[in-house]
Amino acid sequence: MIPELPATMSAEILLKENAELRMRVACLEERCRELEEKVGKNSQNSSKPPSSDGYQKPCKNSNSPDHSDDLSADKGTDPSDEKPNPKSLRQSSGNKAGGKKGHQGTCLKQVDIPDYIEYLPVKECNKCQASLLDSEPVKYIERQVFEPGRPGEFEVTAHRAEVKICTCGCRNQAEFPEGVTAAAQYGSATQAMAVYLNQYHFLPFKRVSEYFNTLYKMSVSAGTVANFVARTYENLASTEEVIRDALRESSVAGADETGMRAEGSLHWLHVMRDEQWTLYYLSEKRGREAMDTMGILLTFAGVLVHDHWKSYFAYAATHVLCNAHHLRELLGVVDRDSNQLALRLMKLLRLSGAFTGWRMKSEGLQQK
Repeated sequence: MIPELPATMSAEILLKENAELRMRVACLEERCRELEEKVGKNSQNSSKPPSSDGYQKPCKNSNSPDHSDDLSADKGTDPSDEKPNPKSLRQSSGNKAGGKKGHQGTCLKQVDIPDYIEYLPVKECNKCQASLLDSEPVKYIERQVFEPGRPGEFEVTAHRAEVKICTCGCRNQAEFPEGVTAAAQYGSATQAMAVYLNQYHFLPFKRVSEYFNTLYKMSVSAGTVANFVARTYENLASTEEVIRDALRESSVAGADETGMRAEGSLHWLHVMRDEQWTLYYLSEKRGREAMDTMGILLTFAGVLVHDHWKSYFAYAATHVLCNAHHLRELLGVVDRDSNQLALRLMKLLRLSGAFTGWRMKSEGLQQK
């Protein structure tokens, strides 16, 4: 039996413990306030940079759609659930977006003196096939193509198509080169450069426009750059299908998905790749709905390397888990618990990976 303490001593002990507990609670409450203040800060209510917001960046409206689906995320784990409401310091003008009524639009116009002239002759009649080489043109139809030239200059090539009337009465016009369809337009080099700067170097439309104006004195508007990108996207549809077909037949392929911002809300960039091909697919969903729409995994029968995201296991592929993710999670266990077994597993994974690479190299095999 535990001996009973005197009433005075028992009261002193309880008072001392009570004081210690009160002090500890006060310290914990202060710590909680500090952590809550730290967690609640974002780029719109503090001096933190936008890059620090991560997936929980403030959205344009608080009613953004939920990006989770039945196999894509657990309840309460969707980053879009806890986005702070926008707190922009800008005041609304009340005006609608876009050009205002009476706004004078502009377009590319022909120049009086082009740098180069290419004549497009009419050789024979389209109706009776009679030779028209000796016939005089009744007029020329001109279309001009603008391209970057030397620094500070742009070059204009004028394509002048002959129009001739045959003795049979048929009106004949020379054909313009492929892609030359407007009276004044930007050439293929301008379009390719604009798409390259925007898509590969991630320059915004407006800055691409400034690039052409600064270096070549070309007035390529941001809207024109956007049209170039949209047209290139449409032209690459057949190329995308070739990549998709090749990945379906691949023996070993890797899959992943990562969050990114698109139109002010969280989207997911899905990727499927092997040693030769890579396909990207952007979706508001992270799980099976997006993967099915991407159109590869439904019929993929090879080895699929991924980060053990549960949606991948719904597909009939041979699943291989990525050791880079294993090492990352084991490192978290080591940092959190100083677990020596996790540290030994990390060393084992690194050794096995190095041995596998050496063996495949010595056998003349190509490592996947």
